[in-house]
Amino acid sequence: MERTNTRWKTWFPSIRLPTSWRSPKGDGATASSAGAGPVGYLVNHPAGLAGAHGIGYDYVLGAGGVYVQSRSAHLTARVLIAPCAVRGLAPVAGKVQLTHGPIPAALFAVGLCWFQDAPDTERFFAVRWDGRRYRLVVPPQAGTATGLAYQPLAGVVAEFHSHGSLPAFFSATDDRDEQGFRLYGVAGRLDSARPELRLRVGVYGHFAPVDWPQVFDGPEPGVRFPGEHDATN
Repeated sequence: MERTNTRWKTWFPSIRLPTSWRSPKGDGATASSAGAGPVGYLVNHPAGLAGAHGIGYDYVLGAGGVYVQSRSAHLTARVLIAPCAVRGLAPVAGKVQLTHGPIPAALFAVGLCWFQDAPDTERFFAVRWDGRRYRLVVPPQAGTATGLAYQPLAGVVAEFHSHGSLPAFFSATDDRDEQGFRLYGVAGRLDSARPELRLRVGVYGHFAPVDWPQVFDGPEPGVRFPGEHDATN
């Protein structure tokens, strides 16, 4: 067991592993195998998927390139991480799906207001499923204009932090910290009329952008997404 633990620490740095993988019903880009290891490797042939899935996550090779996929009690995701044309293989469909439905936009609006109360200080909040509904969680933390330290939370669905008056972007520090399997968001330009927001899904160190409707139920609460035309910015 000690040898296995060493491998798992390499593939899952500083995160808590899921205990099982369950394939979404009717999903062609999954496979099952007894005695699965931490990481699976699958190839999507026209005749069907071949290979063995992993307990934590899988790499899936299809016609469009390499995907990474995983599933927890709260989130299912499969995202393209290395696009390329692979002749002779079948396509793989990307997906990001929240098990309990999208997060209410009003919940994010509360967190955004909390960010805006301190536009020159980095802050953090998370969203957790309590068994009946999504709830906003704020752990103990200490933020400055350029840094943030907080108590990590287990079992959350999404994490959000602010960059104060700076633009919304995922920094190299964010990439190192956000090594779990969940949704992530960063807000910036909090001193402007319409703050910026970026969203992404993280699959154990692999990242892909996601859109507002994939995460939230309801209109966005006065934020803009970098790249949009905004005459006020």
